[in-house]
Amino acid sequence: MVDYAKLAEKAKALQDAANDASGKTEAKEQDPIVFFDGVKSHLIAEMHKANHELAKRGVATLDRSFSPSFSGRFCFTFGTSLFCSVDLDTRQEHPRVRAIICGPPTGGEIGRREYLFNRNGAAQPSFRADENTGMIVTGLNPQDTAIDIISCILTGDFS
Repeated sequence: MVDYAKLAEKAKALQDAANDASGKTEAKEQDPIVFFDGVKSHLIAEMHKANHELAKRGVATLDRSFSPSFSGRFCFTFGTSLFCSVDLDTRQEHPRVRAIICGPPTGGEIGRREYLFNRNGAAQPSFRADENTGMIVTGLNPQDTAIDIISCILTGDFS
């Protein structure tokens, strides 16, 4: 007589092992479009959270700007004077999400951050300043990237 309970346990263990192995390789290299879509969805969620608190205090809110948004770009404003564009850049050696803030007095760029991803393994978050590209951030997931972008805009620390 065959004990299907034992066979089912063995089959489950094999299936779990196969899933774990495939999940580890996917974690090392992440599709840039999937990463950026995650950042966009978390930006929208973080904007709603921030707006709830900003409105309570009578402060200008964050608002989505649909111009010039397209696949690979997300734009929003803070009040009427600050504009932020978040772009996916896959042309570099390492794909990155670039956040650029523009504002007064000339409407030009006043700060920039670049979020690198697709590093091998789980990298610890690191922040380093670069005189040509602004702040370069590595090791953040899409949610932490969105939180960092919103936080930097609200605190005015975007360099």
